[in-house]
Amino acid sequence: MTAASPGLRSLLIRQPRASAAAVAAEPPPFPRVTAAMPHEYLYDDWRERLERNLSRRSDGRWDPLTYVGTAP
Repeated sequence: MTAASPGLRSLLIRQPRASAAAVAAEPPPFPRVTAAMPHEYLYDDWRERLERNLSRRSDGRWDPLTYVGTAP
């Protein structure tokens, strides 16, 4: 590849699939403890969720194993 072939270089560079605004608008990938919701809990079926997550292709988000909420 030479400097005279910018078209080839652009084909070899990976481009993002989503814009920065689209990524920022996504929900957080994992639960976050905040002052309003200070406790993290496991789902009752967390073992089933983990099994589902591990048995499929990891080309998307996993089902969360925990959730954040207030004290019961």
